[in-house]
Amino acid sequence: GIAGILLASRITSGQPNAAVGLELSVISACVLGGVSLAGGRATMSGVIVGVLIMGIAENAMNLLNIPAFYQYIVRGVILLLAVLLDNLRSSALGRR
Repeated sequence: GIAGILLASRITSGQPNAAVGLELSVISACVLGGVSLAGGRATMSGVIVGVLIMGIAENAMNLLNIPAFYQYIVRGVILLLAVLLDNLRSSALGRR
């Protein structure tokens, strides 16, 4: 939605395949921001923090000339850690 509008305005054109391959990064950023994969509520500020964390991590990997293959591995590890923390948080809230 809004991200597509911002991307189209930035590159002054619209392409249907512009964001192909960004699914893992988007899901990781949302989970890092506090969005539970099991459903529930999340805050927009948390999602923005997650997006900033992922953006900084991806920018740092590009600046360090880390190959794309390893960048995918790092993104996957970040997603796994975020999911594990989400599960721990959900189970801790369930015990209360």
